[in-house]
Amino acid sequence: MGRIKQIYYMTKATFLEERHNKRVIMGFLLGMALFGYWLNYFLQYALDIGEPVNILEAFIVVEHHHKSILFLIVGWLLIISDAPFIKKNTYLSLCRSSRKKWDAAMLQYIIIQAFLYVAGIAVVSVTVSFLCGFWGNIWSSPVYNLAMDTGNHLGVKYNISFPWVNVMQTMTVPQAFMITFILLFLYLILIGFLLYVCNLLLKEIYGILIVFGIQISGYLLQQEGFTHLSLMAKAIPGYAIDGNGGQWKVVVLFCAIILILALISLWLIGWVDFKDEVEEE
Repeated sequence: MGRIKQIYYMTKATFLEERHNKRVIMGFLLGMALFGYWLNYFLQYALDIGEPVNILEAFIVVEHHHKSILFLIVGWLLIISDAPFIKKNTYLSLCRSSRKKWDAAMLQYIIIQAFLYVAGIAVVSVTVSFLCGFWGNIWSSPVYNLAMDTGNHLGVKYNISFPWVNVMQTMTVPQAFMITFILLFLYLILIGFLLYVCNLLLKEIYGILIVFGIQISGYLLQQEGFTHLSLMAKAIPGYAIDGNGGQWKVVVLFCAIILILALISLWLIGWVDFKDEVEEE
């Protein structure tokens, strides 16, 4: 229990230090603004159709939009770009606990921030959708029309698309909302842990460049049809949902990568020169 308490207090201290950080605040605002950009297109489309949408559908549709998930990561990277969050009081935390406990606290901080980031976006989408929406298990006519728009005429006109008939056939709206939330949440943790590990090994700028490179390459691979090689594409449930639990294979894959990155950080933390990091700060 003492170990858990120490990790909890170090995580709490990191939140207290970061909550007024302009970079973190801007990250959350940017993420919601970028999501709102495509959310506006979807709601405008629904208003033009003149039929209500399920209040959970906006989050599902926008997160499935390839450009949306590409840019959502920008806000997330702003929030965690300072990883591993080394401050002038880091020595005190290390003396009162240990490097491994401190490492666990930093990873826990990333996980909680990832949840808050996705939850904030989801809450905004649901709240705004109340203006022209309803609650239930069924899919709405506007989203059905988007899914059946094989010629992408609506996609071109409204700059939003949802070519995922498989999602609608396999899942109810709440189920699709849940798996969309989970995959985006796990993908953000994966990106956060990767940046954290890179920053333990290299200077922050190189970590950011590596993560951005993986994100851009994932987008390009997705555009070229190599979705099985793109981590970003795997964060879009439509690529995995096949009626046979394909989405859970992605969940297992993401969890495995996250665990491997956590173990690497646990090994690396013993080699980090905190003195140099604090001096650079």
